[in-house]
Amino acid sequence: MNTSNRKPLIIALALTAAMSSSLAFAQEQDATAAEATQQAETATMNDAEAPRKSWADIDVNQDGSVSKDEAASVPALSQVFDEADADADGSLTADEYKAYVAKAQGGAADPAQ
Repeated sequence: MNTSNRKPLIIALALTAAMSSSLAFAQEQDATAAEATQQAETATMNDAEAPRKSWADIDVNQDGSVSKDEAASVPALSQVFDEADADADGSLTADEYKAYVAKAQGGAADPAQ
């Protein structure tokens, strides 16, 4: 049998195999990206569906103010605790927090609330 006739066939088979493996790899990457996107969306939905805590829920000892330890149960509050604690006494009152939020949103605090 003539080997020069087989050479194009072998090259075609090798090329087909190489192209097929790259397509499979691309599909695997697409599946991985889709899975990562789905996980991120699920995490976002879980964060959005997390139960909101009221001031009374956070103020465990019901003394009317929140300590740093009590604020630790709400990561967002814990991060701004020192800024919101206007008199720097280590406890955050509801009025101090309302004033902080109003200032952060660009408005003035409404003491009547």
